[in-house]
Amino acid sequence: SSHFGLSLLLGSRTQWYLFPLPDTNVGAMKNFQIGTKIPIFLCSYILLAACSKTQLAKQQQVPETQKYFRVKPGNGWCVDADGIESAARRFVKVGCWSAQNLCESDPLCVAFACANANGLSVLYTGTDCVKGCENLLWMSNPDLIAKAIDGGNVKWANSTCYVQSALSGITGAVHAGTTSLQVTDGSIFNVGDGIRVYTELKTVTAKSGGILNVSTPFAGSYRAGEKVLKITTGRNNPIVVKAQAGS
Repeated sequence: SSHFGLSLLLGSRTQWYLFPLPDTNVGAMKNFQIGTKIPIFLCSYILLAACSKTQLAKQQQVPETQKYFRVKPGNGWCVDADGIESAARRFVKVGCWSAQNLCESDPLCVAFACANANGLSVLYTGTDCVKGCENLLWMSNPDLIAKAIDGGNVKWANSTCYVQSALSGITGAVHAGTTSLQVTDGSIFNVGDGIRVYTELKTVTAKSGGILNVSTPFAGSYRAGEKVLKITTGRNNPIVVKAQAGS
C-alpha cells in the first residue's frame, strides 16, 4: 500500500516516518516499509502526488461544457461586423473561468468577454440585463458577433471575446404547435439535450438525422435560418473543463 510521511522532532533531530495513505497509488513508494526514514523532498513528492490525484479524480467527475465557445479576432468586448455592441448584456466582476461558468449555466447567454484590467467581464444575455436589454438579436443568432474591439479603452486592451459555437440553423419553417424541426447539422445535438430557439427552451426527445423532436409544442413560428442553440441541461452542476474558452 502507499504511505505518507510525517516528521517528528525528537530532541535535536527530526525523524521521518511513513504511514498508510488510503486510496492512492504512489508507485515510487511501494517498496518502502512502515517506519522507514525518508528525506523531506521525497515526502513532499508523496503528498503532492496524492493531492494531485485526488483533484484529478474530482475534475474527471464533473461534466464537460456543452455550449463550447470560439475566440473572435481582436481584443476587447464583443461587437458585430460594424463594430457595434448593441446587445443585451450584464457585467460581473469575475475572471474568464467564472465568466464561462456563468454563461454556460444561463440558457440565454451566447457570449462573454473577459476580463478587463479591473477584473470586470461582460456576459451577453437577456438574464439580469443592465444595458442594451431591448436588443436580443445576438441571443437568437450569435453568428452576428464578428470580433472584439477595445474602443481605445486601455482597460479592455487585453480582453477576449468568446462566442457560443454549439448551434445550427433551421432548414425549413417551424410553425407554432409543432413538436419537430430540421437543422442543417444534426450531429451537434443528442437525445436529452436542451435546446433554445429564440427564448423558447425545449428538450430533444428523439432524433433522426437532422430532424429533432422536442418535448412540448413550439409557441412561436420560426423561419428557415433561425438558429437552434444547444444549452446545458444540468445547470446546477459546476463546470470546470475549459478546453474551448481557456482559463
